Amino acid sequence: MSRSYPERQLLSYDLGTALVPPSAVVAVGEPGAATQMTWQVSGMGILAHTALWGSVREAGQLWAAQREAGAERPCVVAWLGYHPPGPWGALTGRNALRGGARLARHLEGWFASSDRIGGPRPHTAVEAHSYGTVVAARALQILQRRRPPRTLDVLVVSGAVGLPADLAADPEALGLREDQVYFALTETDYLSRAGLWLSRRRPWSRMTRLDTGADAARNLAGAAGHNTSRHRPDSGLFGRGHGYRDVGTASLYRIARATAGLPLD
Repeated sequence: MSRSYPERQLLSYDLGTALVPPSAVVAVGEPGAATQMTWQVSGMGILAHTALWGSVREAGQLWAAQREAGAERPCVVAWLGYHPPGPWGALTGRNALRGGARLARHLEGWFASSDRIGGPRPHTAVEAHSYGTVVAARALQILQRRRPPRTLDVLVVSGAVGLPADLAADPEALGLREDQVYFALTETDYLSRAGLWLSRRRPWSRMTRLDTGADAARNLAGAAGHNTSRHRPDSGLFGRGHGYRDVGTASLYRIARATAGLPLD
């Protein structure tokens, strides 16, 4: 992991049970001093006991991209706080309901802590991938039902596998305007499209699309496929291409700016 990343802090860890795997929440940066706070939610099969290091590295990559974009004191949280499903479980909404409720509780705790500290509230965003986009949507729905409602500043989804029918029919339930929801999808993300079709969820409609293609003017690579990280220069054929959160991609460049509340270009 790059030495340029700030100190990592373990905010939560649950050992799990024989049936439920461990969960973890790790912050890259200092939450109490953050000017921009981003919660990063991953999708199916991303487990704390097998993918925590890589998830925290992705949080560090987003932190560095936000700093490069001009964010003053960003903090990015790698949120592996729910039981992610496997491929078949991703076609149902059960894990998303449970995971969304847990994410909502953690976000509420963050808002309450920020209120106690006082001063301007940090710009707060959720950046979610794959099945994590369904978890994030359910969390926002729960936060909107609170009295008073709690609202994020930005939601960024990549490789989304569809929106539950009740939310697609009532986009106001997320509490965000179209210009606060950003959507990234590569041309070759066939897994996302298959998940949408097989799950019978609805497409995201009220959103601002993020360009994931190569940007020659900025020397940024285009993303390909469904993964968040896939670039392995020395691993041969299967290491070719870049994922949504890989360093040096147009997708990470724009995700960083969207989550930090900065202009996309």
